[in-house]
Amino acid sequence: MPTIWEYADQVAAGDTGLWQAATRRAAILLAPTHPVISLPYRMPVHQVLVQTTALVVYGRTRTAGTPGHVVTGFELAAWVAEHVLPGPDAGPGAVAAAVRRQLDSIAGMLRSTGHHVPEPGPRALRRYSSDPVVRLWHDLADVDDAPGLGAFPLLCLGVAAMSDTFGPAIV
Repeated sequence: MPTIWEYADQVAAGDTGLWQAATRRAAILLAPTHPVISLPYRMPVHQVLVQTTALVVYGRTRTAGTPGHVVTGFELAAWVAEHVLPGPDAGPGAVAAAVRRQLDSIAGMLRSTGHHVPEPGPRALRRYSSDPVVRLWHDLADVDDAPGLGAFPLLCLGVAAMSDTFGPAIV
């Protein structure tokens, strides 16, 4: 199992600038509870947690309006509280609306920093980008054509894992 630091460098995908700084900040925030990243065969919860946290840290850092802004665990907890999926008693369409809000929020942050973030689509090899941030966006936002859980983007799993890590789930 890789350490959180090794995995954060993998997520940075060779970047040595602001994206790498965000992945390392995500590792700092996650290290107390996730010092190593398990690599399961089926549900990559730990990997998706690191990836989603890195995207949110990157977006929050770059859109803060304050040079040198350092994202805190409290800031991530507040962001997650605003973006968590509703519980099972929510009305019709509430989950779909919450998923769309998660996607729009992160895409909006990334677009405002100059990345060309496409709308989520079906997972496909042709949806490739040389930009490591956009490449990760594809991994987390695009969905499989298969029915069931494949209809939900991995980003939802990442936000749920962030909720478990940075604060209680608000439903």
